[in-house]
Amino acid sequence: MKKITRTNDIKTNTPIRVYKKGYGYTLLTLIENNDLFLICKSPEDFFTYIPENETVECYIWPYPDGSYDFTTTVLGKISSPFPIILLKHTDSVVYNPTRQCLRAKVKIPFTFFTFSINTTKSFSSEDIQWHQGTILELTDREALLNTEITPEHFVKGHLHLGTKDIDITGKVTGINSTHYDISFVGLDDTDRIAILDYIFTVYRE
Repeated sequence: MKKITRTNDIKTNTPIRVYKKGYGYTLLTLIENNDLFLICKSPEDFFTYIPENETVECYIWPYPDGSYDFTTTVLGKISSPFPIILLKHTDSVVYNPTRQCLRAKVKIPFTFFTFSINTTKSFSSEDIQWHQGTILELTDREALLNTEITPEHFVKGHLHLGTKDIDITGKVTGINSTHYDISFVGLDDTDRIAILDYIFTVYRE
């Protein structure tokens, strides 16, 4: 797949993650890419916050692995029919072979059960013992789980993100008292994007 070397190459409808020190992260959507600038739909609060001629850091993740980042300038703003931000084009787009993984501090109740690598693949719902915990940190690849019980090799449960309900299977990769590092297993791109969208709504400095 052709690498992106300049912002003119970014496809319409691409989500652009934007960072501004003092505000944090937000999510823009590229609705038009012409020879003059990038035309992006913006959340209302970021549109109100960011002035023209301000420099912002941008990230795009068009593939399952890898990411691009670039720094650009807000050329202008349009308030109607919805908040629009115009970003300046740049030829300085940097490719990273691995995704930059944003970690948000959260407090999400998590209902789950545990199983080991030796557990039979078929077991009935009567065999399941549900536990309660709290997700304290979250990325699109892993989480930090706080729970009073000691999980086995794997945990499985439901992650409620606003109106989105995601089935999570995670491998326990680290233990520190009642805190457990969980690495997600078999999570598809649709669910990863939903998690990222949630992270960008709660992530602030």
